[in-house]
Amino acid sequence: MANPAVNAETPEAGTSATLVGSKSIVAPGESFTVKYGVTSVSSAVYAQDLTFEYDPAVMEYIPDSIRSLQEGVIVVNEPTISTPGKIRVFLASLGSQYPITGDAEIVELGFKAANVAQDQGGNLQLTQAILSNEQGEESVITPVSLTIQIKTKTGSSEDVNGDGKVSVGDLAIIAAKYGMDSSNPDWDKVKHLDLDGSGAIDVADLAMVAKKIVEQE
Repeated sequence: MANPAVNAETPEAGTSATLVGSKSIVAPGESFTVKYGVTSVSSAVYAQDLTFEYDPAVMEYIPDSIRSLQEGVIVVNEPTISTPGKIRVFLASLGSQYPITGDAEIVELGFKAANVAQDQGGNLQLTQAILSNEQGEESVITPVSLTIQIKTKTGSSEDVNGDGKVSVGDLAIIAAKYGMDSSNPDWDKVKHLDLDGSGAIDVADLAMVAKKIVEQE
């Protein structure tokens, strides 16, 4: 799936890529953003060649949505979708005073969920990342992926215990898992309690249930 990494070395030890979505659960047709970053970069990076791939039946890239999150680092090209579900991005620093080192969030891209009729999930993958230092020495970092779930919400998402109503019982279930997020090893068991798809069970989820309880009165 990835483009050949010409003259690239084996993955740089300790360096990894990150993909962080603004939401992990979205409604059909809803927009969301994804941030690409790196961690533990030991050798200053001045240019990057990135390839992202995704299922075009699940999501689409929003043209002109990409933006740099780092001062002095620009997106050299506006990604084009010549191949459905695949975009390639080139990044470059504007001088030696703007290297990428350590941990950094670098760019943000916008996507839109497909208008599906039933719940569906899909992956956004960074399938290739070639980084280069000021000497033109290239290295690759290991691919990474992010899962996006599209929920059609045919029922009430606030009815977390499935008893046909939204009540203080639902509020208690969420309250008991308050503070858990997508980094928790048990996340798959509780992520349905993350009602707003933020990637964490927080006060916003509690507020959604409380609001629904009042609306039912």
